[in-house]
Amino acid sequence: MAIGLVLGWHDRRLFREVWRSPLQLHLARSALHAMGAITVVWSVANLPLGLVASIEFSGPLFAAALGAIAFGTRPARFAWVGLGLIFAGAAAIVNQYMDVVGLAIIIPFSGVAILTCTNIMLGLLSERQSTHSILLLMNMIQLVIFMTLSLLGADTLRLPPSSLTTTALFTDGTATLLLAVVLMAVSGYMTQASLSQATRHGTAVQVAALDTLRIPALAVAGALLFGEPLNQSLLIPSAIIMCGAILTTYLDRSKRGSTRTTR
Repeated sequence: MAIGLVLGWHDRRLFREVWRSPLQLHLARSALHAMGAITVVWSVANLPLGLVASIEFSGPLFAAALGAIAFGTRPARFAWVGLGLIFAGAAAIVNQYMDVVGLAIIIPFSGVAILTCTNIMLGLLSERQSTHSILLLMNMIQLVIFMTLSLLGADTLRLPPSSLTTTALFTDGTATLLLAVVLMAVSGYMTQASLSQATRHGTAVQVAALDTLRIPALAVAGALLFGEPLNQSLLIPSAIIMCGAILTTYLDRSKRGSTRTTR
């Protein structure tokens, strides 16, 4: 939100656009995005990072399903080849972990579905207003949401404890923690801005497929920072999913966004 306020201070038209924005869709998307973010954070804290990263590969499947149900759109004919590869790889990974994590595997899947839904809603908002106004409104709404949740507390919300609470993640002190918070804020803003711009030029399925290409870095980070060994049995299914994501991105050209002025 601080980034948005600074941008608005330099260009007051941003504040005027935010003031005139219809709130219904913004409220719904921001609430869903907060819910999805909490779900993913819980998954990362309590489940193997490799599993969470692999499940996030299923985003294009949810994008295709939600697009068909909500908007009656279907991916291009040959894009189903890529989606089929994604499904096959994800199913193989889920089958390997079911005995280890049990029904908790539903949580990261639900997070991916929710965040995919918010990306589709972001595409609708991007047709109507600028990227910076969308993000400023989202952060203002989510500030209220997260402040309310913090007042209620984890016990009241019956949130499961994080397995990382006893881990000394920031041994270098407060400065490292503050730097990490700043980097997370900037990267989060840039991620949402990039998604907003991407939805102006591609389909929801393409955006979801491209978004998965960052996921292997998460598995590598888990191995380097938390000592989680890379599961060799996941390499082939993950490679299949990656191939499916690339094919889906290239082949799903049935409903490209019309040319719009980026802001």
